[in-house]
Amino acid sequence: MQLKIDPYFVGTIILKFNMPKQFVDEINKLYDEKSEKLEDRNNELAGKIAKEKNCDEIMTESLRQTFLNCFKQYITHIQKPNYIPVLDNVWINDMKANEYNPFHFHMSPMSDVGLSSVLMLNRPSTYGKEVSRPDTPSNGWLEFTGGNSDPLSISQVKLDAQVGDLFVFPYTLLHGVYPFNGTDEIRRTLSYNCNLMKPGFLMKPKLEKKYENK
Repeated sequence: MQLKIDPYFVGTIILKFNMPKQFVDEINKLYDEKSEKLEDRNNELAGKIAKEKNCDEIMTESLRQTFLNCFKQYITHIQKPNYIPVLDNVWINDMKANEYNPFHFHMSPMSDVGLSSVLMLNRPSTYGKEVSRPDTPSNGWLEFTGGNSDPLSISQVKLDAQVGDLFVFPYTLLHGVYPFNGTDEIRRTLSYNCNLMKPGFLMKPKLEKKYENK
């Protein structure tokens, strides 16, 4: 007898969007043209990465709107319509061999509730040799963890992100990237933060202009 199965999930949701090549190429082109003049973010970010750059000034209105639409889709998907997404800061990490991003979460001085994202812009052709257990690779992979080990739940999700993969998730979700080796190629990712505000907060006169959606 075959039974119909309808799974239901409780807890944090990660949404993956498959962004078109044209979108990725545009960001890479804008970044390559101006990366050396962009502000460093190393003193603010968790990554053990030499080149981490603030990218607010290279974001066109079209790019901003695309990211904003993805954040809005996340809110719709989780059925939380009372939140208003407001774009915050955006940066790019150029990760080289032996660099890594330790497990961390995101925060904002303006809101305890928000969404972050990781967009894969360039993936090396190899992440090098695994020290052990090549059947369970980790080099260069992105991992999310719920911070617990309930025996009947999925507490960790490890992903070999491909170019064009955009992951959207709450600020509070722990995530990190493992180091890799055996290549001079760059692993490039973009992260965009988005504060989630209640309508009443945005109505405050001093904050209306600062948090106007672009």
